[in-house]
Amino acid sequence: MPTLGMNYDVGSYLLPDRPSRPDFDPAAARTEIDTIVGTLGCTALRISGDDPARLEAAARLALDRGLTVYLSPVRHNLHPDQALAYLADTARLAADLRRHGDVVFVAGLEASFFLRGFLLGDTPLDRIRTAMLPWRLMWSTVRLGSFHRRLNAYLHSAAATVRAEFDGPVTYASGPWEEVDWTPFDLVGVNLYRDRRNRGRYRELLRGYAGHGKPLVLTEFGCAAYQGAPGLGATAWTIADRSAIPPRLTRPVVRDERVQADELRDLLEIYQSEPVSAAFVFTWAQYTYPHVDVPEHDLDTAGYGIIAVAADGSWRPKAAFDMLAARAARAGGEQV
Repeated sequence: MPTLGMNYDVGSYLLPDRPSRPDFDPAAARTEIDTIVGTLGCTALRISGDDPARLEAAARLALDRGLTVYLSPVRHNLHPDQALAYLADTARLAADLRRHGDVVFVAGLEASFFLRGFLLGDTPLDRIRTAMLPWRLMWSTVRLGSFHRRLNAYLHSAAATVRAEFDGPVTYASGPWEEVDWTPFDLVGVNLYRDRRNRGRYRELLRGYAGHGKPLVLTEFGCAAYQGAPGLGATAWTIADRSAIPPRLTRPVVRDERVQADELRDLLEIYQSEPVSAAFVFTWAQYTYPHVDVPEHDLDTAGYGIIAVAADGSWRPKAAFDMLAARAARAGGEQV
């Protein structure tokens, strides 16, 4: 059975004025991490965020609970040389944390989107649009060349930079469109969501990643909580317009928490019979996708969190949380 992990966000900036977690309270983080361990039975935590102080605080809480920490520093929209300097700084933090428990370093997230220089576009959202529109991707390739070659050159440098400071396992959270050379890494890492396009070959994709001869870690898998979301996979969030005042959904959908729970359950069952070493649910919470009673403004419907966070910061479990808790309770009973 693969290690069950949870993605946990301490805050990053997709855009300069748009933090994914505006406030970070260590006391609240302790409660959340205690719940992830005690109620959901997770044994690993992928901690993502920009601020090294927040990363360290959350990592120490997780290590105190005996979790394996996948430290995933993310500072978006840097140039590659800036990103390497940031990785060096945070790798030193990881080296210190490793004296207190098991730490894996995640040397970046979907760099072709979230760093500059691989695809045309001034922001991560611009580069995502480039990848999704064939004519823009073709123009990007004409201007910059194939991004795969430059990405792999960068990733080799990233791995070497991290290893100069950190002697533990190193991986990278890739996107499935990235043709990564996994030679410099200890683990194969991929954010592999299921959707209507890959549903029939999802197991084949898992086996392909495992075929690199290194442990396969699904750094993200998940689903939003509305009817039709499983067919959209990683793009279900795109119905949320956070630039609107007030933020709203761009089209009417039917909120359905069971859809999210059922998709996560199905995927976990698949992972039990496939060569998956660890799988990280995406995600514990999306703090800037608040749950409200007005359907067209309920951004949580488009989010991937297994808890629903209100505008005041309070939260409640969703059906996916309850499914994971019941699964953990059954596993605990079998071990008695």
